Amino acid sequence: MKRWVSFALKLSLIVLLFAVIFSYAMFQGGFVSWFLFAAFLPFLIYMLLLLLYPLDNWKAARKLSKRIVQAGESVDVEITLERRMPFPLFYCVLEEYFPVSLAKRDTHLEKFKWMNNPENMQMERVMKRVAFPWFQRSIHYRYELDHIPRGEHHLRALRIRTGDFFGFIKKEHVFELDNLLVAYPYRRQLQFKEQAYSYQQGASPSLSLSDNNTSIVAGVREYMPGDRLQWIDWKATARKDAIMTKEFEQEKSIDMLVVLDAGSHASRNMIAFEGAVELADSLLAKLQKKSSQLMLKTLADRTASFSFQLNKAQMDNIRRHLSIIMPAENQTFSKQLAQEQHKLPAGLITMVVTTSMDEGVLEVLVQMQHKAKRVILFFIAPSTQLTPEVRKLLKQLDYRGVMVNVMTEAELSKKEFEVKA
Repeated sequence: MKRWVSFALKLSLIVLLFAVIFSYAMFQGGFVSWFLFAAFLPFLIYMLLLLLYPLDNWKAARKLSKRIVQAGESVDVEITLERRMPFPLFYCVLEEYFPVSLAKRDTHLEKFKWMNNPENMQMERVMKRVAFPWFQRSIHYRYELDHIPRGEHHLRALRIRTGDFFGFIKKEHVFELDNLLVAYPYRRQLQFKEQAYSYQQGASPSLSLSDNNTSIVAGVREYMPGDRLQWIDWKATARKDAIMTKEFEQEKSIDMLVVLDAGSHASRNMIAFEGAVELADSLLAKLQKKSSQLMLKTLADRTASFSFQLNKAQMDNIRRHLSIIMPAENQTFSKQLAQEQHKLPAGLITMVVTTSMDEGVLEVLVQMQHKAKRVILFFIAPSTQLTPEVRKLLKQLDYRGVMVNVMTEAELSKKEFEVKA
């Protein structure tokens, strides 16, 4: 209905302009009046033809240089418009409709400098390009979509606008084009700084995450450069009059669990949450080579669980899940973790990545100690949020045997993650 009303108004405007100029020539008379009428007549005819010229029969296509990227990367976009009739167009403006998911930016490591001001991630994306096609049947536009944030982004529509020389007649049409762009979390190298555990009363024994994890003595052999001193078998050394070291069976089967907090607290600081997702993704990539059974749980509005071995397809599914996960506004991490920890099998190395810390989280992590081989906490928050109360809770966790990693903007801005395990 609105379309026909707009068409009628524009047609009335053309008729009115024609009537005014023709009436002026008729009543004024003379060469000058008829010259002005003749001079404006081509413009009026062009306006009428432009009004009748259809834009909806154009063919539009959008091509992305890449469909899957890492957060923070750029994509080149090429838009092609094809038309059958080479009607002269003075100008053509293309405007891209960007989804809400692209209303922010990701600058890789630099974004963590703004953890205290997460609103700096927000940005209004505007893409307008102008061409002067005249009689061209094919119109090409190119632009760069940069600083792509993590997530799935659907580019669904674009609009073209054109008009006459004087701006009396303006036409536009919206093309529905659905292009999916997936941005995985930005993955970094991760280094474990393995700690020596004390064997005090109540403390857990050391459990190495290194590739050469050993547990059972299989025999003895001659000493080789690089062997540890504690591996020396002194009885065999005295017996054979040569330095002998113990030979171990390698423990290659270590079951691990990574838990990612996507509760209500995570939505308060989206930059901290992005750091949590990136750390979880980097952890999975690192642990995939060290564990025969690796599991992931994300606690959001719905609990998602993944269990996989060395399978690339399953890892791609997990990365896809981590690319779209967003914090749930009404879910409390400590309550969800308490519900899930009763379902977990015993003997896991459990790694918890969270942006929240309170008494509830402390109690649940301490309870998890009874079933897990080791509990490792990765607490991500800006330095200004490390209040005396939060530091006290972290010290209590450390005292009770939970390995605590505190990661602020200083640690997250490094090219590699360095964590204790």
